[in-house]
Amino acid sequence: MKIIILYASVHHGNTRKLVKRMADAVPATLVDITKDSCPDISGYDVIGLASGVYFFTLHESIARFLEQAAFEKGQQVFFVDTCGVAACDYTKKLKSKLQEKGVPCLGAFQCRGYDTYGFWGKIGGIARKHPNEKDFRKAQQFLKSITARDNG
Repeated sequence: MKIIILYASVHHGNTRKLVKRMADAVPATLVDITKDSCPDISGYDVIGLASGVYFFTLHESIARFLEQAAFEKGQQVFFVDTCGVAACDYTKKLKSKLQEKGVPCLGAFQCRGYDTYGFWGKIGGIARKHPNEKDFRKAQQFLKSITARDNG
């Protein structure tokens, strides 16, 4: 099974750290979608879309990719997000877009990440020590569970 994770990690590197650790557990190609806006996903079985949260959704480059992507038959997608406040499913709109395209969603992983955006910056930020080792382990377990389900 070939896995690619497209990620946007623009402020503190929370998402980049997380996906790098995920790729340590299950081999995956990592692509910074803010630098390569048209990555080639052909030949990949599983596509991860990962980002910090901006105004209650993932980075605009992830949404733009999802809008323009031509998925191959059999490809599946999962989401990963890092956020200051884990208050809701920030991938809900993007999951709907996947459903419209007929692409199966394997699930989503969310963890807190150091956040200094807007008001949070005025108070020194929140979730300062995240993602941490516990978050990394949970993210790796999430990815392993996806690959085990697909291989089983």
